[in-house]
Amino acid sequence: MTLAPPAPDQRAWLDLLTAPEAGELLAVALGADGASLDTWRVHQVHARPGAEVTVGYDVVARRALAPRPGAGPGAVDAAEYLLATTAPLSPDAAGPGVVRLADGPRVVHVWRHPADPLLPGLAAACDRDALTRRLAAADVLKPGEAVEAAEMVAYRPLRRAVVRARTSIRTFYVKVVRPDRVRSLVRRHDLLRETPVRAPRCLDWGDDGVVVLEEAHGVSLAQHLAAAGPAGQPTAIDPHALVRALDALPLRATTLRRRPGWAERVEHYGEAALAVHALDAARVARVVGAVREAVATRDPGPVVATHGDFYEANVLLDAGRTGVGTLLDVDTLGPGHRVDDLACLVAHLAVLPSLAPTVYGGVGALVQRCLAVFDERVDPGALRARAAGVVLSLASGATTRDLGDAWLGVAERLLAAAPLSESTLIGTSSTSHA
Repeated sequence: MTLAPPAPDQRAWLDLLTAPEAGELLAVALGADGASLDTWRVHQVHARPGAEVTVGYDVVARRALAPRPGAGPGAVDAAEYLLATTAPLSPDAAGPGVVRLADGPRVVHVWRHPADPLLPGLAAACDRDALTRRLAAADVLKPGEAVEAAEMVAYRPLRRAVVRARTSIRTFYVKVVRPDRVRSLVRRHDLLRETPVRAPRCLDWGDDGVVVLEEAHGVSLAQHLAAAGPAGQPTAIDPHALVRALDALPLRATTLRRRPGWAERVEHYGEAALAVHALDAARVARVVGAVREAVATRDPGPVVATHGDFYEANVLLDAGRTGVGTLLDVDTLGPGHRVDDLACLVAHLAVLPSLAPTVYGGVGALVQRCLAVFDERVDPGALRARAAGVVLSLASGATTRDLGDAWLGVAERLLAAAPLSESTLIGTSSTSHA
């Protein structure tokens, strides 16, 4: 087959992989796997800023049945999940379940889930029998205990996946990462074993990138807010408790590899928002410019231990639901600035009302309480600007253009509430305030 003309940017790749012509690509990939395409639809788009585009498809494939004595050849239709990526994978990535389609410099890899070419442990993590054997060999299971269900909870193609594995008596979480990152992930979990705020304990891990975690008990902040309802959300959690949880992170985390904060990559997220949802370019440019200026001119504070992805779904409350007991997804634990963790939380909370107005209608007032408390610890202008950068990063992942546009508005309002920088105030007679 012939692929589209050379793609100058993410938008062109997105057009190719989500247009009706993508069906031809899927048909060729299935043909190489001994099947034919019946029906298909785009399920999810993953567009990494400045990097690859990966699209997931719900597919019905027709596969031939083995001939039976006295009967002609038959076929069966089966629901499958295919993914296509523009990521620059090595030529040897193609193999069972993975097809490489090339037309000169234009290359797309298509794979049938769970044969992710960069997550070799994913297939085993999705297989109940394989998980049972693995956990039994690690002496994690009790006699006679077996994995009865393995359910995908989260999946970022080529990056990571989380599978919920259930036995008759308990639940495990299986995290799958690239093999070269498994040891650093285990180390991060181990650093939180003796701290006031914990992370789930690692029960087993392997060089294939599979890490088995015990189930963390507790209600997430997101669940707590939903249960509180709009009337109770403004006072559902004390923002000081959230700051204390971050202050409890181990100092040794500052020796790990540092990852840039969300706002430090704002240009990439602006490009992604334009590519995925074609948002208003002038508005996006203004947000990007304002965040970039704040990152360059505002004091981010000292380097401290940070979570790196601190938001309501990753925060489990203690038994009294007044403080934080457990932190999830500590993959990004490491050195950074406190303002970025606080900005991450503010940003995620700020988009909840537009995501589900009837459920999170009172969260806006909680955001204001958080800002007032967080302002005591970090620069208020840096906090709001960096939160706007996080919101822009979320906009490209919004499920619809309208939602992405609404979140662009959230970023704009955060910036409008940010105190002006001192350089801007020189020669003026008034100031703005949050």
